[in-house]
Amino acid sequence: MTYLKQKNIPTILGTAILSIAIVYGGTVFASHNFEGGVQGNTLPDNTHIRLDGITLTPGAAFPLYDSSPNYVAGHFLLTAPCEPVADGDDTYRPKVSAIAGHIDELAENTFMESIPLFYINTVSNAPDFCIFHSHIPDPLNGGASRVTDIDLINLTDEDIVFTSGHVVDINIQQVLGNIASAPYTDGPTLDLGPNPVFDLNDDDHTNDGRGHSSQE
Repeated sequence: MTYLKQKNIPTILGTAILSIAIVYGGTVFASHNFEGGVQGNTLPDNTHIRLDGITLTPGAAFPLYDSSPNYVAGHFLLTAPCEPVADGDDTYRPKVSAIAGHIDELAENTFMESIPLFYINTVSNAPDFCIFHSHIPDPLNGGASRVTDIDLINLTDEDIVFTSGHVVDINIQQVLGNIASAPYTDGPTLDLGPNPVFDLNDDDHTNDGRGHSSQE
């Protein structure tokens, strides 16, 4: 696995946390304990968001999806500007960070982590256009186990500019439960950082991720 590390910029991280609070209503996020949620276990839903024309300044967050109080399972696809994980590497990471988990009114019930992503190099055109895919949740490769909220956040020290073809597509296939019945505790946990990136199509099998032994 290639876990991408980026400049540790405390000011930007602080701005990012503040930005998340602002886009979710200031210091009060959203309490979902009183909501019943979806009856049954299916929530067929596809959210397609064009990002072209959007600029994320350092620390800015862009909320994409909220299924609260239901935590869900599905697929996440991102096309975005990208850069190599290291000099000369043929695996790329998005310049923007994709994060998921749950935002709650109670700070102790808030939990957001970077989403593990798979780099799809066969249809990418780096560095302007890279495609990344993820399973929501991904119990083998990490990330939040109970997802109600998905966001993009700029953790760099430069503007991130999205142009034509940059999109997010979120396909929700199933409700796994109600967050009020299985809350996160001991928070707030805001593990904001570059996304872990896996690549099944290069010669480096150390970054295939768990659960893909056929690629080794």
